[in-house]
Amino acid sequence: MNLLKLILKRPAIVTVLFTILIGSCLISYTKLNQELFPKMETPIITVSTVYPGAGPSEVENSVSRKIEDVVTSLENLESINTTSMEGFSYIIAEFKEGTDMNIAAQKA
Repeated sequence: MNLLKLILKRPAIVTVLFTILIGSCLISYTKLNQELFPKMETPIITVSTVYPGAGPSEVENSVSRKIEDVVTSLENLESINTTSMEGFSYIIAEFKEGTDMNIAAQKA
């Protein structure tokens, strides 16, 4: 009962204790290691090209198909998705897991 009387008489003590508690929790949270999060590398390469003033069909024929031909010749390719718009081409190449993406990007 003495503790309750002390808390009611001096509310600043409660404020200081909660401030210390919250501060120590924030410090502990920032120092946590991320050992439970594995390093992930997505096996995807994106190629985007800009061709100003060209229509979608011209971008597809002049740019996208040529890049697709080169990318489809790469090893461990799983899928390829191409989008051709007015003045812009975007190609996403997805590879199988375990592919060394540094080598695949250099070959592309």
